[in-house]
Amino acid sequence: MTRSTRWSALALACAALAWSSPAAAQSDYTFRVAALGGLGGSADSDLDNDLDHDAFQLEFGMVTNQATLATIRVGRIALDGDQPFDGLLDAQLEYANIAGEYRFDQGYYDYGIYLGLGAYKLGGDRVGGGDESQTALGVAFGINGDFDVTRHLAVTAGASAHYAFFDKRSNLYINGLVGLALRF
Repeated sequence: MTRSTRWSALALACAALAWSSPAAAQSDYTFRVAALGGLGGSADSDLDNDLDHDAFQLEFGMVTNQATLATIRVGRIALDGDQPFDGLLDAQLEYANIAGEYRFDQGYYDYGIYLGLGAYKLGGDRVGGGDESQTALGVAFGINGDFDVTRHLAVTAGASAHYAFFDKRSNLYINGLVGLALRF
């Protein structure tokens, strides 16, 4: 190897170590995947502000720094019921957001708070017939906790609030979820 090739290889190795070592140094895992189910609903609907609708969420997170994760959440809240929701039958809210999450380790469990940006879609069947949907940007805020079962498996629970910037529709949605998280 030439001298410049050795220096390039050394610089590349140092960059790789600098990139990977912070995530590995502070936690037992680098990635976190979770599936959760629970209840949710709209907090500002004129007719249906019950929080008893089915909710589901998938999460994928990556440790980015000490006690910090970047997490993608994809979920759905079924807003169907006896009454139409904002003029829609069989309505549902679907969302995807990315959030920065700060975790607090307490030994056998840890908890976190997060704030993120997301895309939201509210859709359903109009009362008079036909499908209707509206998409909007929004923000999400939540708290969650992981309770260790094994080193790689945890029972997870959380609650979140979502504010979607819909025109002429409900904007504030809340859910509470419980599930399992795999950490590796």
